[in-house]
Amino acid sequence: MHAKRREIDVIAPDPVNLERPPLRAGWQNTPRYGPLDHTVAGPAIAIVLLILPAVLAVMGANQVAGWLDPLIVSVTTPLAESIDGWPGALGAVFAGDYGLLTMGPLLFVWAVPTVLVYSVLISAYKASGLADRIGTALHPLLRPFGLHGRDVTQVLMGFGCNVPAIVSTRACLSCTRPTTVGAIAFGSACSYQLGATLAVFAAADRSSLVVPYLALLVVATLVYTRLISKPDMRATLSALLIESRTVLTWPSIAAVGAEARGMIWAFFRTAVPIFFAIAMIASILEWSGALDAAGPLLAPAMAVFALPAEAALPTVLAAVRKDGILLLAEAGTVASLNATQLLVATFLAGTVLPCLVTAITIGRELGVRFAGGLVLKQSAFAATVAATVGWASVLLVG
Repeated sequence: MHAKRREIDVIAPDPVNLERPPLRAGWQNTPRYGPLDHTVAGPAIAIVLLILPAVLAVMGANQVAGWLDPLIVSVTTPLAESIDGWPGALGAVFAGDYGLLTMGPLLFVWAVPTVLVYSVLISAYKASGLADRIGTALHPLLRPFGLHGRDVTQVLMGFGCNVPAIVSTRACLSCTRPTTVGAIAFGSACSYQLGATLAVFAAADRSSLVVPYLALLVVATLVYTRLISKPDMRATLSALLIESRTVLTWPSIAAVGAEARGMIWAFFRTAVPIFFAIAMIASILEWSGALDAAGPLLAPAMAVFALPAEAALPTVLAAVRKDGILLLAEAGTVASLNATQLLVATFLAGTVLPCLVTAITIGRELGVRFAGGLVLKQSAFAATVAATVGWASVLLVG
């Protein structure tokens, strides 16, 4: 007889928890409170920091040009005088008013030092985290204009080159990206544009115009973004979605060097050859008499902005490439412009249209229809601002 098997349920013991409960240490790893975090003083300091690189770039370029200009002129002037008698367009291309030996020194004496200093400073801003901290401080001021604090980083990047800045707006909020792209295309004076503009001011012995130029550019950009932005982004509830205080560190030489090298190399690779091409085209137009013939036709268009006809050629060429602004430094053109007219001419040449490469990039990123509409809006607004400033000066000053 088989014994009946008894089944006994065996219950396993509860697992022993050997982990200790976390203990609160009583401290947090947060960035130190600084001047940029002050409610009132922070935005003011941020604005000063935005303008500071351009001012320092001008001061540095003036110092370099002070001893470099006589050396360059002593070499190019005799050479230009010997070439001036060459037959045909060849003499005009090399030694004319817009010739390579005439305009080339302006590029290397004034524009190149400006680009070098500015590239290093902007690279230091980004490598240290200061660019992000500036954006955080400016967010309360930017919100009514439809911009986000974090968009400042992309706008600052545009001061090196608009193209990578526009591509980087993929990281922006989808609702602020069109406005940020518009701000870059209109108000981010790339290193080519800014270098040429500051070189024109220096060559005209009006370096003090850099402050009103930047002020006009900033104010006009804010008004422009206000007009093209969505109402939702200007709402009070539009909050900053990044950490309130970015960690600030001393920028490493390697990081600053890598960033600055990219901007400087892009300038020499792109801007310098195109500038020489523009100078050659202008020289041939002058030699052929086309500029003299176009003067009566362009004078009414320039009169809209209270500008002489001499400012027409740089404005047209700068609309394609911002390097063309440097043609405003030609001796005859500079002599025909007073301080306000020079300010209006450089502003109009730099903002009436995004450069061709920038417009193509916008079309590739956001569509051809959006790019076309943005170009029309930018042209109309830039022309309105330039005409307003030009004629206001005429009416107030005479």
